Amino acid sequence: MGRVVGLALILIAACGGKKSPTTPDGAGAGTGTGGEVIAAQTLLSWGLQGYNPEASNPVTKIFLEVTDHNGATKSYPVGEARGACTPAAGNGADIITALACIQVVPGVELRAVFRGQDIIVLSRRVDEASEPADELAFQEVTRVPVPAGASVKPAP
Repeated sequence: MGRVVGLALILIAACGGKKSPTTPDGAGAGTGTGGEVIAAQTLLSWGLQGYNPEASNPVTKIFLEVTDHNGATKSYPVGEARGACTPAAGNGADIITALACIQVVPGVELRAVFRGQDIIVLSRRVDEASEPADELAFQEVTRVPVPAGASVKPAP
């Protein structure tokens, strides 16, 4: 038994390890490879509620659904539209997701964009007089902050 304990002590002393050198100011030499950095991810989708084509005034209530990196989802109301809504393609690099509710005139087009540390929901009225290329017609509806360094993507 004494031999086993002695052998264990020798092994522990031999495997004590080597301490890493550090610089006084905490700055590294920049030659390490480091592990993969995991960034928080925020997923966006549209929530639609209440549309009934049989109703005398069919209205869709629209929400922005924001899912954080922990899987928690918060719903932000952004307005209503007459008629049904469908996902749409955006024409800008910062547009994460878009929604078109244009089956009934006047309709509405919504965009969720990511700028700085905020998701900004923009809306514009769509009718016979609307210019599809008029980017200045969009107005801010709501703003949702996201954690610093988070990536923002459309939900699958």
